[in-house]
Amino acid sequence: MFSKKRLDEAFSFLKDYTGIKSAVILSTCNRVEIYANSAESMAGADKIAKFLSVYHEIDKYRLAPYLYKYVDIEAARHLFRVASGLDSQILGETQVLGQVQWFYEKAKTLGFTDNLIEEVFEKAEEVGKRIRVETDISKGDISIGSAVVSLIKERIGELKAKKILIIGLGKISEIVLKDLLKEDVKAVLVSNRTYEKAKQIAKTIGAAAIRFNELRENLKGADIIISATSSPHIILRVEDIREVIEDRPKTIDHRQLLIIDLAVPRDVDPGAREIKGVKLYCLDDLTSIIDNKLEGRNSEISNAEKIIEEEAHKVWRKITAIKLGYGVPSLR
Repeated sequence: MFSKKRLDEAFSFLKDYTGIKSAVILSTCNRVEIYANSAESMAGADKIAKFLSVYHEIDKYRLAPYLYKYVDIEAARHLFRVASGLDSQILGETQVLGQVQWFYEKAKTLGFTDNLIEEVFEKAEEVGKRIRVETDISKGDISIGSAVVSLIKERIGELKAKKILIIGLGKISEIVLKDLLKEDVKAVLVSNRTYEKAKQIAKTIGAAAIRFNELRENLKGADIIISATSSPHIILRVEDIREVIEDRPKTIDHRQLLIIDLAVPRDVDPGAREIKGVKLYCLDDLTSIIDNKLEGRNSEISNAEKIIEEEAHKVWRKITAIKLGYGVPSLR
């Protein structure tokens, strides 16, 4: 991924290393793409691949299997699919359009765009908005956060008066918190290895921050535990959870201890499923919930694809007419 704070550095490196002067770097939580205008499309794409390898210090042979490229109208078509949410993990999600716009505007502000790149990206914004209006591809709230809320309601009922403990405060936790806070929860506790971050977020959302080394004591009073750290190893062991169940106050119905593990790799020992009074779910368990919500959107794919095809040909005819005298965007 590319840091937003260091994009100017990345663009300068790209220009110096490849000679490419017009490009947009799109870097989100699950994609890194570079849209560029090069005098030699295929050669330009190869240069971008080498740039990615050198800039991120990744061996080119290790990186190669994860790369893909689109040239000419295929690059425009792909960008339109991205901007409209057709290429997202969750079909039709709307956040990506704002991300595309942000990275385009950043490249433009830094002086790394030309007429051709601007034409394609401004059209991508139009296409994304048009598809959202003319189809139901983005209808309904479908996200990890909404799936978590649905799962909780299906398993233990309304969130009203429930006490929720969030472990780990990365991007996924932020998305989940956004949906949880729409519910009438009793209390939210947040914990992170960096206590200052926990305090900052807690202050913003009206939650309580707890230190990471105080987790065990706070587990006892929680109705719902949601864990999404970036730890490479298990942080909640079977024995820890069993001890929590045994020590919980008599006033808490231990049958209602719901644990949702959103981490990859997992934060919670899968063996916790066998503990009486514990309901443990992971990302895989959210798939069916999301799939059910996506059924209606899937039927809209063909309508969205028709718009993309129409607009891709339209913008490419215009670009051809511009006759700039050099190549077209190559995607890496």
